[in-house]
Amino acid sequence: MYRLGELTEQQRSRYGWSMMALGAFFLVVGVILVHYAGLPDDVPRTGVFWWIPRGWLPKGIGYLIGFGASQLLIGGAAIAFVLGRRMTWALATFAAFLAWIEFVLIFGVVPSEWLNLAQTDLDWSFQRVAFTIPPWLVLGNEVDVSWGAIKDMISMGYNLVALVGAAVFAYKLQDIGKGAPPRPEEPELVSPYGRPLVRGDS
Repeated sequence: MYRLGELTEQQRSRYGWSMMALGAFFLVVGVILVHYAGLPDDVPRTGVFWWIPRGWLPKGIGYLIGFGASQLLIGGAAIAFVLGRRMTWALATFAAFLAWIEFVLIFGVVPSEWLNLAQTDLDWSFQRVAFTIPPWLVLGNEVDVSWGAIKDMISMGYNLVALVGAAVFAYKLQDIGKGAPPRPEEPELVSPYGRPLVRGDS
């Protein structure tokens, strides 16, 4: 993480604005893909984006593209406007706003869209049986695991991993500027007689 702290002002501006531009472009691509891939089959294929395939797979790819684009936008804004600057109240407010947007995306939008995709396009309901546990594992009983239960287990696992990942990232973020290798010191100028040379004013 110390390399982030060593970026110059020009590098921070170039990297940040490039990430934001890429994020905005891919966000548009992701939204278009999700919209047209989610149209019902009875809607006629007309217009500029008639070639986009429909179904849960291209729609899921569109979700992934949109999420990656949102991370580029937030990361680019953090690098361009927050990283390496002296913290003021205005800058702290903006940084908190970026963190709030990130938490809304990770813990609000992503789980919600996953549940929408699983319940509608994938039809992972509690009425559909995914698999049956062998009776010898459950004392001779018949236990069915539904797709709805798998959907909820995936959602729970995602939230746990995201919570731990956010905590680790926040901890590692404190190390920006720390751990950098020591910079080589300029060699001391020594006279032929072994005394240090001092540059005098002329």
